[in-house]
Amino acid sequence: MNTEDTTGGPGTLVPHFPSHRARASSPWLRAWLWGERAWQDFLHLVMPADCVVCGAEDHTLCPACSAALRRQTAQPFRAERFADALVGVLGEPYLPVLAAGHYRDAFAATILGFKNHGRTELSAPLGRCLARALDQVPEQLKQRPSASEPPQAPALWLVPIPSTGSGWRRRGYDPVALLLESLVKEGRLPSGVVIAPILGSKVKAPWRRHHQKGLGRAARRRNVRNTMKIKRRRGRRFRLLANPNGQAVLLLDDVLTTGSTLREAARTLEKAGFLVRGAVVLAAARAPEKGIVNEPR
Repeated sequence: MNTEDTTGGPGTLVPHFPSHRARASSPWLRAWLWGERAWQDFLHLVMPADCVVCGAEDHTLCPACSAALRRQTAQPFRAERFADALVGVLGEPYLPVLAAGHYRDAFAATILGFKNHGRTELSAPLGRCLARALDQVPEQLKQRPSASEPPQAPALWLVPIPSTGSGWRRRGYDPVALLLESLVKEGRLPSGVVIAPILGSKVKAPWRRHHQKGLGRAARRRNVRNTMKIKRRRGRRFRLLANPNGQAVLLLDDVLTTGSTLREAARTLEKAGFLVRGAVVLAAARAPEKGIVNEPR
């Protein structure tokens, strides 16, 4: 961290964090950015907000914590080995998973604020973290072409994991859907990738509903078994193929823990004829031990 004297007072040092954004060259762009900062200052005046990580005033995510978030997600990595439901007895992966970062420190606090404390404005910085992982998919999730895959495969479908009914009622929004909206709004969705919300949740009897949070590994697998379905109803912006055989899909979720949800989603899609190439998650958390919960499900 660099420091420089910006107050004029002798011996007074004010922290200065280097910006990843270069200085705008054209006057109109500098004026636009100035107006954008002034509008943000006005919003913080009428709707005060603190940094979700360090509590600094007038910042959704202060410059220091934004830099920490970028460092934590600078190098996406293969994460299936952290989820026991996604690897076999001999360590062979059932489903390759690419994670933007580890669920800890500033990244964990940001995700927690976004998912559990209504800080939906964090979808933009978290969406950029997710975009870095999606950009690494062709390299990190490279696989041999399957015999069922046509020679000229169509666009890769990005299939979000559906939010549970209880999660939607508790939050009032779907975190994964907000991340995707942020990607589309900022033009960060990779070319050749199409968002395909084709997975839905089956209705369960009230006495069979159990929240994943607080369950052990085996209990999580039992809890999500046979809970998803393919949505056949045509959406406003998306039409499901009549014959999905050979269509390559990529799953998308926010936090990876035991991998039970991703494996159930992959099983549902493969049963319908889709070719599941892997999954991308925002963060990989440590799988919970018995009676220990360490992630925001």
